[in-house]
Amino acid sequence: MDLIEESAALSDLMWRVYHHVRDGGADMSEGGASVAEATYLRDLATRHRAGLVFEIGFNLGFSAIAFLESGPDTRVVSFELDDRPSVLLAKQFVDERYPGRHELVLGDSLSTVTAFAADRPERADLIFVDGGHDYEVAAADLRNARAVTRPGGHVVIDDLVPWYPWGVGPTRAWTEAADTGLLVVDESYVDGRRVERIEAPGDRAWSAGRFLA
Repeated sequence: MDLIEESAALSDLMWRVYHHVRDGGADMSEGGASVAEATYLRDLATRHRAGLVFEIGFNLGFSAIAFLESGPDTRVVSFELDDRPSVLLAKQFVDERYPGRHELVLGDSLSTVTAFAADRPERADLIFVDGGHDYEVAAADLRNARAVTRPGGHVVIDDLVPWYPWGVGPTRAWTEAADTGLLVVDESYVDGRRVERIEAPGDRAWSAGRFLA
């Protein structure tokens, strides 16, 4: 398939899980990755041959599906706050399509991520941070993400839209992580378009980088 066909196929999967959750009667007040962002995440995992991907935030499973579509052997561990019906239905869809390749860890990421690192020797090749939007939570998620990612591993953060209230905290946390040497920023996107600097207007913005060894 060419890039257009691959994006269309991923979009179809996202609609399928959306309808699965909706038809199951679950509330879907929280959103998920856009098609452009999901396509980027899939391609990033493919580009870096990420065999093990972690993500903070699962919700409807859009980003998990994107990573799982990056390769037949790619495994994903998702850290999610609770087992609300939308999460359980999305997990059901993911397990049916990708048996044995997805793990869901429930609880507050401020404790579950570090507990996971203490209990398991595996370290992620790539981690996607899309959890709480308060600065303190986003900053802690980035620090904890470093603990479960291999040296030089890749990191992506969502919601770098400080012109919206929910984007202020993640933007500050990401900027400080780069300024203090926790990571180096490689590229940034606004609504699927690569940019040198993230600026309004835009509905979705994200950046990717690498944790320093």
